[in-house]
Amino acid sequence: MLKRAKHSLSMIQRDREDLEKIDRYARGLHKSPFMPSKANPEFLELSRRAIHNIIPLLVDAPTNALAVEGYRRSDVSGNPDEWQFWQANRMDQRQSFVHRQAIEAGHAYVTVLPSRTEPGKPEIRGHSPMRMFAAYDDPIFDAFPMYALLIESPDYNQDNPTRGKFFDDKRVYDVVIDGSVRVVGSRPHGLDVCPVVRFAPRLDLLGRAYGMVEGLIRLQDKLNQMWLNMLIAQHYTGFAIRTATGLAPMERLDENGMPMLDANGQPTFIPPILDPSTMLMSPNPDTKFGQLPSAGTEDFQTAIELVVQHMCAVTETPPLYMLSGKLSNLSADALAASESAFTRKCDEYRMSFGESWEMVLRLCSLVSGDRDGFEAQDAQVMWSDKGNRSLAQAVDAGLKLVQMGVPTDIVLTKVPGFSQQDIDEVRERQEDEDGLNGAAEKFANRLRARGAAEDPKEKARAVRDEQAA
Repeated sequence: MLKRAKHSLSMIQRDREDLEKIDRYARGLHKSPFMPSKANPEFLELSRRAIHNIIPLLVDAPTNALAVEGYRRSDVSGNPDEWQFWQANRMDQRQSFVHRQAIEAGHAYVTVLPSRTEPGKPEIRGHSPMRMFAAYDDPIFDAFPMYALLIESPDYNQDNPTRGKFFDDKRVYDVVIDGSVRVVGSRPHGLDVCPVVRFAPRLDLLGRAYGMVEGLIRLQDKLNQMWLNMLIAQHYTGFAIRTATGLAPMERLDENGMPMLDANGQPTFIPPILDPSTMLMSPNPDTKFGQLPSAGTEDFQTAIELVVQHMCAVTETPPLYMLSGKLSNLSADALAASESAFTRKCDEYRMSFGESWEMVLRLCSLVSGDRDGFEAQDAQVMWSDKGNRSLAQAVDAGLKLVQMGVPTDIVLTKVPGFSQQDIDEVRERQEDEDGLNGAAEKFANRLRARGAAEDPKEKARAVRDEQAA
């Protein structure tokens, strides 16, 4: 166990520098654009203002399109019992934390453990790869890892140790890390698998995970440099420069109208101010006034837009998310076509994250004692529809599907704005109405049969109805 824990700790330290760099860029803590070594404070201030971070916007685009709103098993109607654990752990909100971390860094982790106060109630917790590592025998095909280590802080030493937890398929170990790993306690979790689930949207066959931010760092640095160049151009050449030749400066006069002298007894002068708010006049007829035109920044703006478009292309983000002012009068078909690549990418995320959330909910079943729920291989999570279709389009298509015989509750899953709870409520009301209608029809049939037995006319009518049916 200690050998495995030390290996996990070394892997956390190995990836620490890269993950911290990704975290800084995701939060906008970039390194400053290139500046000369002898730059004055004015240049340095422009350099600080040139940071223009759009990485969070690119990460938010797919994150906002991903939301689990239900869970289905073939042996249960509606949401099964483990869905209550999802709600109890407030995962409607917290799932986005896991999605965002996995998209940024390439992977994230979720642990499912029995509560110490309520053993039959699972606790779902998300963790950053900066503080956790999981080891797999086969990182591509294994559902659960062999072991995993979670630490509270990557900064530790003998004087400042940190605490952590080590997980395997039998127990959870409480450890203290101060350069070495010491076990200070353990307890069985009773799940027979390591209770850790990895969320990795992009994996290759070598088990390497790729996040979105890593591929944007160089482009973001280039974007910041271009913003600095444009700020410098605006600051120094963005205004017209007024010129004057042969303009004599004015003497400084005291309150008595006498010239003010310097230390050498020479008169002092007020330098002329040539800013846009000053009207220039001169008694000298040989004075000549002029103006140097301001330099335009259109080339800088075009270059910045080109880099932004490149970042959108690399991340398959629709350019209209970043350059909405440049796009107008687009039809619904044109908007759908511009989002086709983004939609496919979100579908890929849903397939990857969906498998991970299914394993999380299966672990919840195992914690609660429902072995059948853990072994339900055909279970699947239900994703909220975040498409850009209008309600009118969805309802029109839904009516046609209902006319074809598709059940209403299935059709409503394709209508934007209907949550899984709304669909379940519709199903329950339909079942109640069908039950009432069925009971009313049976009662009417009994009355009709009784009347037919007593009245020949009613008997004949019942025969005709039976023949027509």
